Order: sequence, then C-alpha cells, then structure tokens
Amino acid sequence: MSRLKIAVIGAGDMGGNHVKGWISAGHQVVSITDTDSDRAVKLAYAYNIPALYSDYKEAIDDPQVDIVSICLPLVFHAPVTVYAAGRGKHVFCEKPLASSIEAAEAMQQAVERAGVQFGIGFQRNYAKGVGLVEQWASEGRFGRPLVFSSDLMQEVRPKVAMHDANGNQGPVMDACCHYFLMWQTVFRSKPKKVFASGGILAKGRPEIAHFEQLAIDTAVITVEYESGDIGTMNVSWGLPKKSQIRGRKDRIYGPKGGAEGAFNSFGRAAVQFELYEGDKTETVTVEQPELFQQEFEAFVEAIREGKPAPVGFRQGLDMLRLSHAVLESVRTGTIVYL
Repeated sequence: MSRLKIAVIGAGDMGGNHVKGWISAGHQVVSITDTDSDRAVKLAYAYNIPALYSDYKEAIDDPQVDIVSICLPLVFHAPVTVYAAGRGKHVFCEKPLASSIEAAEAMQQAVERAGVQFGIGFQRNYAKGVGLVEQWASEGRFGRPLVFSSDLMQEVRPKVAMHDANGNQGPVMDACCHYFLMWQTVFRSKPKKVFASGGILAKGRPEIAHFEQLAIDTAVITVEYESGDIGTMNVSWGLPKKSQIRGRKDRIYGPKGGAEGAFNSFGRAAVQFELYEGDKTETVTVEQPELFQQEFEAFVEAIREGKPAPVGFRQGLDMLRLSHAVLESVRTGTIVYL
C-alpha cells in the first residue's frame, strides 16, 4: 500500500488542491471527474492524469481506485460518499460534512457498514499556528478563561452557489466551521450554547438574484464552551464589489496574556504571530507546511494502521451541529443550547 490510487471528484479550485496535495503526499491521482469537461481537461493536463469522467460512479467503479477524494458542492457529499463506501473505497471528503444531520448519519452508516475509512478536509486545523496557540493555552500562558475572536469579511463570492440556502448554505456553514474547529481544538472543550445575530447584506445583488432562497451571509456569533471559554466571530460575504474591508487577525486572550495572528491560515511560506505575556511582547515566526499534503498523509497513515482518521465523523458532526445552532439562533433571535 505504498502508493495509493486516488479518484478526485470535482475539478474546481478545491479539486486542484486535492490533486496537488495527493501527489505531494506521494500518491497517484488516476482520474478527474467533473461535468465541466473543459475544467476537467485543464486540470488533468496540468498534472498528467490519465482518465477523465463526467459521471462519478464510473470513476469510483474503476477497480484500481483506493481512495475517493470528494470536492463537490455540499449537497453531493452524502450520495457520493454512500456510493463510494458501497464499492469498498476509502473516502476523503471536503468540509462541511453534509447538508443535514440526516445526510451525515447516512454517510456514517454507509462507511461503517463497508468497513472503510473516512476523513474530512479541515486542512486549516493542521496549520502551525493552531498547534502553537493550543500549546500556549495548555501551558497556561494566557490563563483561563479564554476569549478567542475571529473575523472573516468578503464580498459576494465568485462561486455564487455558496450563497444558495438550499446548496452550500452560506459562510456560517462553509467557512465558519474552520474557526469553530480551531476554537474547540485550542479550548479542548465542547460548545455549550450559542447566540448569534445576522441576516443577508447581499440581498438584491443581481449575480445571486436567481436563487430561490439566499443563505444568511452575515452574522455576529458568540459561542460559550463547557470550559467557560468563549469564541466570537464577525463574518460577512455581503460586502460590496472591490471593498477594501478585510478581516482582522485572530486574537486570543485571557487574564495573563494572549496572542494575535492568522492562526489557521494556509498557502503562506511563513506566518508571524504576536505573543503577549504580562507586559512582554514577542514576535514568533513559523514556517507553514503544505496543509493538504499533511492531512492526506495523516489519512493514509490511519488507513495503514487500521485506526480512525484523525479528523472524521466526530469532528464533522460537531461542526455541523454548531453551524446549524448558529443559523437557528440568527433565525429565532434566541440562545441555542447544544
């Protein structure tokens, strides 16, 4: 099992990241599947991938395939996972886990019934900054309780399907889950209750006017954890075109100190953080690994050792439940308990 064979389903930006990550991890991508043939051909040509499909079932049915790597819109995560597991293939699926708890449970049942492995793509939690701030927090450098504040500000996404309430369900589902998992990792605790306010800033924008129902694209979120720690987030995908407003750096602080920086960023060679302890300040620079490669290496190691993937259904369901709780709080104006 030294070199596994991968079928990548989806040839968009994330599909390209998966192809590059699997190759960097030492494995062979044997096919690309996408209904957009031009996009699939371009990606296959760039990485010398031999087979192209428009139907994911044909790609999965290829007997040489060991792992199915899913980079599709959210509504397709469940059916492709269920089909792949039923054909005895290991599955690696991009986040979020699924469009509903029921769909996620169907995925888990199919995987467990087939006895295959399942991993989910929270690659940003492999960032050096997440491990570093988790270490600082566990060493007591900040004291407790902690407040972890995150920010994500963008204009309407070029991938307009992200704004479909019946599709990818907006930033709370698609993007905030990265931050929620980071908070949970650093706090080493589960969320207890959520309060959020928000709405749709991009209502009336022509590029998304064709959707039957727009997803909530803006929210102010507060999550309280069993540990007494608090996560807060400002998120918007409703800024005007070419807006110069940008998200602020992550900030974590407690009674003894704190830190600032883009802790779960990726795609940068080096990242700097500011560490504050009492009245002292230190700049810490870390080299960022190739996060897709790292998560794929960890997934393959789990397959070889016959153990659960380090990030799988447990984390995926935790993030899905929290995201749904945030959206429920926005819709109802009430505190939601988990």
